[in-house]
Amino acid sequence: MVMIETRKSSTRKTRCKGSCGVRTLGPFLQLRKVNSLDKLRFVLLASRIDNRRRAVTKLYRVSVLVLTSLILLAQPGRAESKEPVPKQGKPPHPLKQLPDGHWSANQPGGSVEGYEVHTVKSGDTLWNITQESLKDPFLWPQVWELNPNIANPHWIYPGDKLILKKMVVAAPPPEPVAPPAEPAQAHAPSAPPAAVAEVAEVPTQAPPPPAPAPSPVATYSQLYCAGFFTSEEIQPKMVVVGGEESESQTLFGERDILYLNQGAGAGVKPGDEYQVVRKLNATNRYGQRAANFGAISKYGFGYKDLGKVRVLLAHDNASTAEVVLSCEDLRTGDILVPAEQRVSPAVRPRAAFDKFAAPNDKTRGRIFYAKDFKSVIGEGDVVYLDVGQQQNVQVGDYFRILRYFTSANVSRFNRSEFSTYRPTYDAVRKVIGELVVLRVEGKTATGLVTLSTQDIQMGDGIELEQGRE
Repeated sequence: MVMIETRKSSTRKTRCKGSCGVRTLGPFLQLRKVNSLDKLRFVLLASRIDNRRRAVTKLYRVSVLVLTSLILLAQPGRAESKEPVPKQGKPPHPLKQLPDGHWSANQPGGSVEGYEVHTVKSGDTLWNITQESLKDPFLWPQVWELNPNIANPHWIYPGDKLILKKMVVAAPPPEPVAPPAEPAQAHAPSAPPAAVAEVAEVPTQAPPPPAPAPSPVATYSQLYCAGFFTSEEIQPKMVVVGGEESESQTLFGERDILYLNQGAGAGVKPGDEYQVVRKLNATNRYGQRAANFGAISKYGFGYKDLGKVRVLLAHDNASTAEVVLSCEDLRTGDILVPAEQRVSPAVRPRAAFDKFAAPNDKTRGRIFYAKDFKSVIGEGDVVYLDVGQQQNVQVGDYFRILRYFTSANVSRFNRSEFSTYRPTYDAVRKVIGELVVLRVEGKTATGLVTLSTQDIQMGDGIELEQGRE
């Protein structure tokens, strides 16, 4: 057995014959024969190092488990729910016959003003009911929360009554119908006919079935989480000051209980709903900073839609509310404004998109910003436009998205032609998508990209499509 040990060699020269047993390998390493005592020392040292390694590994694993538990408890929505969703389990029994005659394990449902009553059919689930009513099946916990008569969301029965709050969809204006042509006047006969033939009665046709209701172009989340720019700054009169779990929680999400700084003395009543907003700053929720954030200040003050709360209890100078919609984490200092009923435009068939549409004299503008500071924009993204009420823009207006050729976006292989034929390049444009307006302010508007044939960028132009004068 041979041991290599680190040892600084002496500068003094010594003579060593074969019986010395030590051979110099360099100024720091020496190789020598190992006796039994050295073997024992080596075994003890190796055992001690192994024990320390095991202790450090065990301590590391315990630290990781503790840290992971703390992170999960700190995240909104990951902590233990105050009303956890029960497991599906076995079918409840026994069923009971409700006053309207159907059998169910749930309590009878009622009706609430401002809400629609849905009767459960065979095959229904809260998932597909939410998909049909709110166009977003992941909002089914809100439907369950609105219906406390449903004990287990996994078990609903044909005939059960659910209350739903459906989105308002703006139907497209009806096409003008030409008045029927008046029948030509027949010339009077010179003599009455000899006999009048009997005319068989023509059976009247049943009226055609009503046209299906138009589908909304935006989901519930897209509609109420879009954000906006306004020329007037919102004063923080009503704000979030804390929550039920403020001892251990700084961020809040859906179904969390919040405390507000205004109550009955300011006109707040139980059942009132408020939109939670936050002033836009140069950093988005993912920690990314906007490179040109200062340039958008000329368009006004930007605000993010964070969610909605419903007041449960109103004191004189405070109120307690529950988060019913969370677009992202809420925190103290967030501003509350009265909730508004937002209208989703109707879906339009894609055949209406014209890639080679000719220019018109309608309203024109450009995309000056995108939600979450996105630099590459596509279908389903929210963008902000530099046109608004002053340009007669309305919710539901469709704009085509345009791109003009400039020296910045023309390929370097074509820049010589771009310089030579600049008037030609200035006269042409590309139609690369379309968007629909979701919200309108004085000088700006919020839009949703419904179609894109290539990546859309901030600065691309927009043009109001034909169809509205």
